[in-house]
Amino acid sequence: MREERRGDCEWCGLRRVCFPGRLSAESPIGAALLSIRCVRIARGHALYRAGERVEAFHMVRSGCIKETDGFDGQESIVNFCLPGELLTVQGAASAKSQMTSVAVETSFVCAVPWRVFYRVCAQFPTASGEFIKLIAKSGAGTRELLMMIRGRGALERVAGFIANLCERMQSRGLPARDFRLGMSRDDIAHYLGLRSETVSRCFSELSRRGVMRVRAKRIQVLSAPEMRRLSFAESVAGAHPAEFDAGTV
Repeated sequence: MREERRGDCEWCGLRRVCFPGRLSAESPIGAALLSIRCVRIARGHALYRAGERVEAFHMVRSGCIKETDGFDGQESIVNFCLPGELLTVQGAASAKSQMTSVAVETSFVCAVPWRVFYRVCAQFPTASGEFIKLIAKSGAGTRELLMMIRGRGALERVAGFIANLCERMQSRGLPARDFRLGMSRDDIAHYLGLRSETVSRCFSELSRRGVMRVRAKRIQVLSAPEMRRLSFAESVAGAHPAEFDAGTV
């Protein structure tokens, strides 16, 4: 289920970090000329699916969008897009998507049609340069996380995942120490290559160590430096191998 309405960048708290909002605020363009549409996507529903034509680029305004691709019929979660972040740009001018983008919770996404964006770039050449920089930067946080957790134990992967979320939210001026985790334990497990029960045990272990506090989907990070340290640790002192070793996840 999805609903659309005109975007109102002027009243959006992300307008200084979101590309369309920043462009409309810092140039004579204005949100109206960009034809920004704000799309509401219900939990579990797709913004678009693999094989469909995507005629706009999208940025998350609120909520969380997971991006998945498929290989031999197996779905793989490749990214969780947070507020202020650009969904993966795979092409332009009505290119077919290679991914499926699904809301893990009710989310709002701002869409700018490619045809409108090209017209704006023709009038304001600096816009295209800024957009290229944004594309280059958009997947950096996810790439860093995937490289960091490769070959590491379960607790390190989960700590790295939480630390990565904190850093990405902080860079966008969002609460980074006390927040609601939109994605499910199953989605986190799928993304990190673990089992759901292993993710839950790791959450409990991080709570026991006083690194974070968990209340259902609410996460409160009590020690960001320790969370970061654990994500880089080569071994986790005090963790039982049967519970937290990478080979038994």
